[in-house]
Amino acid sequence: MTKKLTRRTLLAGGASLLGSALIAANVRAGVSPTKEETRDTSIKTRTASCNCGQLTVTHVGPDPERVSLCHCYLCQKQSGSAFSVQARFPREELTIQGKSSTWKFPGDKPVPYRTCADQGATYYFCPECASTVYYTADTDNSRIGIKIGTFADQSFPPPKITGFEEYHHPWVMNIKALGMKVLA
Repeated sequence: MTKKLTRRTLLAGGASLLGSALIAANVRAGVSPTKEETRDTSIKTRTASCNCGQLTVTHVGPDPERVSLCHCYLCQKQSGSAFSVQARFPREELTIQGKSSTWKFPGDKPVPYRTCADQGATYYFCPECASTVYYTADTDNSRIGIKIGTFADQSFPPPKITGFEEYHHPWVMNIKALGMKVLA
Protein backbone atom coordinates (compact mmCIF):
# COMPACT_ATOMS: atom_id res chain seq x y z
CA MET A 1 0.00 0.00 0.00
CA THR A 2 1.40 3.41 -0.98
CA LYS A 3 0.95 6.25 1.50
CA LYS A 4 0.31 9.68 -0.01
CA LEU A 5 2.82 12.18 1.37
CA THR A 6 1.90 15.84 1.56
CA ARG A 7 4.30 18.70 0.91
CA ARG A 8 4.10 19.54 4.61
CA THR A 9 5.02 15.99 5.65
CA LEU A 10 7.96 15.94 3.26
CA LEU A 11 9.21 19.34 4.42
CA ALA A 12 8.87 18.41 8.10
CA GLY A 13 10.65 15.11 7.57
CA GLY A 14 13.40 16.74 5.52
CA ALA A 15 13.90 19.49 8.11
CA SER A 16 14.08 16.92 10.88
CA LEU A 17 16.66 14.84 8.99
CA LEU A 18 18.68 17.92 8.10
CA GLY A 19 18.65 19.14 11.70
CA SER A 20 19.73 15.72 13.00
CA ALA A 21 22.49 15.52 10.39
CA LEU A 22 23.78 18.99 11.29
CA ILE A 23 23.80 18.21 15.01
CA ALA A 24 25.61 14.89 14.38
CA ALA A 25 28.17 16.62 12.14
CA ASN A 26 28.81 19.28 14.79
CA VAL A 27 29.25 16.65 17.50
CA ARG A 28 31.74 14.73 15.30
CA ALA A 29 33.61 18.00 14.70
CA GLY A 30 33.75 18.70 18.44
CA VAL A 31 31.25 21.58 18.36
CA SER A 32 28.78 21.57 21.25
CA PRO A 33 25.09 21.69 20.33
CA THR A 34 23.38 25.04 20.89
CA LYS A 35 20.57 25.45 23.38
CA GLU A 36 18.07 25.27 20.49
CA GLU A 37 19.49 21.93 19.31
CA THR A 38 19.15 20.20 22.67
CA ARG A 39 16.17 19.36 24.80
CA ASP A 40 15.77 18.41 28.41
CA THR A 41 15.51 14.62 28.50
CA SER A 42 15.02 14.33 32.26
CA ILE A 43 11.83 12.54 33.26
CA LYS A 44 9.06 14.87 34.39
CA THR A 45 5.43 14.44 35.32
CA ARG A 46 3.11 17.09 33.89
CA THR A 47 -0.68 17.06 33.90
CA ALA A 48 -2.87 18.86 31.38
CA SER A 49 -6.51 19.45 32.23
CA CYS A 50 -9.67 21.12 31.09
CA ASN A 51 -10.97 24.18 32.96
CA CYS A 52 -13.13 22.19 35.37
CA GLY A 53 -10.51 19.46 35.93
CA GLN A 54 -12.77 16.59 34.89
CA LEU A 55 -10.61 15.61 31.84
CA THR A 56 -6.87 15.19 32.43
CA VAL A 57 -3.87 13.89 30.52
CA THR A 58 -0.76 13.09 32.54
CA HIS A 59 2.59 12.80 30.80
CA VAL A 60 5.50 11.01 32.44
CA GLY A 61 8.64 11.33 30.36
CA PRO A 62 11.09 13.83 28.86
CA ASP A 63 10.11 17.14 27.31
CA PRO A 64 8.43 16.68 23.92
CA GLU A 65 10.56 16.66 20.78
CA ARG A 66 8.02 18.82 18.96
CA VAL A 67 6.37 21.95 20.32
CA SER A 68 4.73 23.95 17.55
CA LEU A 69 2.94 27.26 17.12
CA CYS A 70 0.30 27.13 14.39
CA HIS A 71 -1.39 30.10 12.70
CA CYS A 72 -3.81 28.17 10.46
CA TYR A 73 -7.46 29.23 10.59
CA LEU A 74 -8.47 25.87 12.07
CA CYS A 75 -6.16 26.44 15.05
CA GLN A 76 -7.31 30.06 15.38
CA LYS A 77 -10.98 29.09 15.36
CA GLN A 78 -10.50 25.98 17.49
CA SER A 79 -8.47 27.82 20.14
CA GLY A 80 -10.38 31.09 19.99
CA SER A 81 -7.05 32.90 19.75
CA ALA A 82 -4.67 34.26 17.09
CA PHE A 83 -2.74 30.97 17.09
CA SER A 84 -2.46 27.65 18.88
CA VAL A 85 0.53 26.03 20.58
CA GLN A 86 0.69 22.28 20.99
CA ALA A 87 3.12 19.50 21.72
CA ARG A 88 3.06 15.87 20.59
CA PHE A 89 3.82 13.05 23.01
CA PRO A 90 4.34 9.32 22.55
CA ARG A 91 1.02 7.65 23.32
CA GLU A 92 2.63 5.18 25.75
CA GLU A 93 3.85 8.04 27.99
CA LEU A 94 0.33 9.37 28.60
CA THR A 95 -2.52 8.54 30.97
CA ILE A 96 -5.92 9.97 30.05
CA GLN A 97 -8.61 10.20 32.71
CA GLY A 98 -12.15 11.54 32.59
CA LYS A 99 -14.88 11.73 29.99
CA SER A 100 -14.40 13.43 26.65
CA SER A 101 -16.49 14.36 23.65
CA THR A 102 -14.98 14.47 20.19
CA TRP A 103 -15.02 16.66 17.12
CA LYS A 104 -13.66 15.30 13.84
CA PHE A 105 -11.95 17.47 11.23
CA PRO A 106 -12.55 17.75 8.38
CA GLY A 107 -16.28 17.36 8.76
CA ASP A 108 -18.87 16.96 6.03
CA LYS A 109 -18.11 20.32 4.42
CA PRO A 110 -14.63 21.17 3.16
CA VAL A 111 -13.04 24.42 4.35
CA PRO A 112 -11.74 27.01 1.87
CA TYR A 113 -8.26 27.20 3.42
CA ARG A 114 -5.29 24.94 4.17
CA THR A 115 -4.92 23.69 7.74
CA CYS A 116 -2.49 21.73 9.85
CA ALA A 117 -5.11 18.95 9.94
CA ASP A 118 -5.84 18.62 6.22
CA GLN A 119 -5.19 14.88 6.53
CA GLY A 120 -7.71 14.60 9.39
CA ALA A 121 -7.72 14.91 13.16
CA THR A 122 -9.98 14.19 16.13
CA TYR A 123 -10.17 16.76 18.92
CA TYR A 124 -11.08 15.67 22.45
CA PHE A 125 -12.80 18.14 24.74
CA CYS A 126 -14.49 18.08 28.11
CA PRO A 127 -18.30 17.62 27.86
CA GLU A 128 -18.71 19.72 31.04
CA CYS A 129 -16.63 22.88 30.36
CA ALA A 130 -15.91 22.38 26.61
CA SER A 131 -12.12 22.88 26.92
CA THR A 132 -10.19 21.11 24.17
CA VAL A 133 -7.36 19.24 25.87
CA TYR A 134 -5.84 16.90 23.29
CA TYR A 135 -6.09 15.64 19.72
CA THR A 136 -5.02 12.78 17.50
CA ALA A 137 -3.86 13.21 13.92
CA ASP A 138 -5.13 10.64 11.42
CA THR A 139 -1.60 10.38 9.98
CA ASP A 140 0.17 9.65 13.31
CA ASN A 141 -1.25 6.93 15.56
CA SER A 142 1.85 6.81 17.76
CA ARG A 143 1.48 10.31 19.22
CA ILE A 144 -1.14 12.44 20.92
CA GLY A 145 -1.09 16.23 20.65
CA ILE A 146 -1.84 18.30 23.72
CA LYS A 147 -2.63 22.01 23.77
CA ILE A 148 0.16 23.38 25.98
CA GLY A 149 -2.09 25.96 27.61
CA THR A 150 -3.89 23.06 29.29
CA PHE A 151 -0.73 22.35 31.31
CA ALA A 152 -0.85 25.86 32.88
CA ASP A 153 2.91 25.43 33.39
CA GLN A 154 5.21 28.40 32.74
CA SER A 155 8.24 26.08 32.68
CA PHE A 156 6.92 24.25 29.60
CA PRO A 157 9.48 24.50 26.75
CA PRO A 158 8.75 27.09 24.04
CA PRO A 159 7.78 26.26 20.47
CA LYS A 160 10.58 25.42 18.04
CA ILE A 161 8.35 25.18 14.96
CA THR A 162 5.89 27.66 13.48
CA GLY A 163 3.50 26.94 10.66
CA PHE A 164 0.93 28.48 8.35
CA GLU A 165 2.40 31.92 8.82
CA GLU A 166 0.53 33.16 5.73
CA TYR A 167 -2.54 33.21 8.03
CA HIS A 168 -0.87 34.91 11.01
CA HIS A 169 -2.01 38.21 12.42
CA PRO A 170 0.77 40.71 11.59
CA TRP A 171 1.26 41.77 15.21
CA VAL A 172 1.66 38.25 16.62
CA MET A 173 5.37 37.85 15.96
CA ASN A 174 6.29 41.12 17.72
CA ILE A 175 4.02 41.47 20.75
CA LYS A 176 6.39 43.83 22.61
CA ALA A 177 6.18 46.36 19.76
CA LEU A 178 2.46 46.85 20.47
CA GLY A 179 3.24 48.96 23.54
CA MET A 180 0.34 47.51 25.49
CA LYS A 181 -0.61 48.54 28.97
CA VAL A 182 0.26 45.70 31.36
CA LEU A 183 -2.46 44.68 33.78
CA ALA A 184 -1.68 42.97 37.07
